[in-house]
Amino acid sequence: MNEFDVIVIGAGPAGCYAALSAAARGCTVALFEEHSAIGWPRHDPGWLMASDFSESIIGSMGASVPWARVKEYRVCHAESGELIEASTRAGFIVRRDLVEKELASLAVKAGARLYLKTRVVNIIKTGDTVEGIETNSRAIPEAKARIIICADGIRSASHGFAAKEALCKSTDPKPGISYLLANADVAPGVIEHFMSPDPLLNYKTFFTHGDGLSIFSMLSAAAFHDLRERKDAVVSRKIVNACPLEISGFARTSAGKYGDYFSSMISGNIIFVGDASGGAGNIHGMIQGQMAATVAASALRDKDTGKERLSEYHELVRSTLAKAPFFYFSARKDFSSFENWFREVEEATQGLTASECSLPFRRFL
Repeated sequence: MNEFDVIVIGAGPAGCYAALSAAARGCTVALFEEHSAIGWPRHDPGWLMASDFSESIIGSMGASVPWARVKEYRVCHAESGELIEASTRAGFIVRRDLVEKELASLAVKAGARLYLKTRVVNIIKTGDTVEGIETNSRAIPEAKARIIICADGIRSASHGFAAKEALCKSTDPKPGISYLLANADVAPGVIEHFMSPDPLLNYKTFFTHGDGLSIFSMLSAAAFHDLRERKDAVVSRKIVNACPLEISGFARTSAGKYGDYFSSMISGNIIFVGDASGGAGNIHGMIQGQMAATVAASALRDKDTGKERLSEYHELVRSTLAKAPFFYFSARKDFSSFENWFREVEEATQGLTASECSLPFRRFL
């Protein structure tokens, strides 16, 4: 029988970490991912914000995952290139797809079962209690679990499980295109963030992975072409001789204010993490995954998996991450500067570490 303590829906950073953390705590875990590869399609540039959690991830994975410390996060005027502010608190740049593969590998090592190319299409309920899930796979059409950790990502607020559980107002995601550029005019160890009253130029950011190698996002291929043709902005000059090595689609959504947490992250015995909870950011998502798994394992041990007990997770998020959420597109407005935002994130997550990444998997329970 396909029966588990915990089912995790979605193998992004939040889901992978939730599966790892739950398995490390002695839970039987199934992790379902609709795509055919962990870490693909690539949804973000691989920026790990500075935190104790990020430091511990790099300390554990640094030998197997390429990484670089961000020496400076620069905010500049898009047209002139004039410096607005700079911070040395920006954290790390990594290959996020490889980080996710490493997390998934550790989860499997800890005992989790991973199902690729298996989309969860329905949650099976008896009253308000979830009994299990249905999938699109003939290999495992159904599975049962006592707790569901939902990490179905950006789609959750549009046509995913957060919308179906009425945790948020349904909203449509906005598509975009992410480019991995070679020969861009960028410097190693520097993230360059540009601001402008011109929508085509505003919030354009170079997440630099090496000499001339950067991830750069636009709303469309046509917009990227138009930006390269312009002569009035330093952003355009940085990409005019660049060549895309990789092009991938992504989506962004807004549940109220983008990145804001839903008023509730629990529905019965379902726990929502990462983008599915209304949050954003890979470090924030991984920490949420760890918190969800910690509460789930404790609830299972005590045979109390009701909403009131699982709401301990909601309180953990509210007392930490919610003090400095991933409001990337309004960070300067909300915190007056990126430097202040970075400091608030570090303080809100102080003492939280990726302890499971360095375990030899003597389980906690």
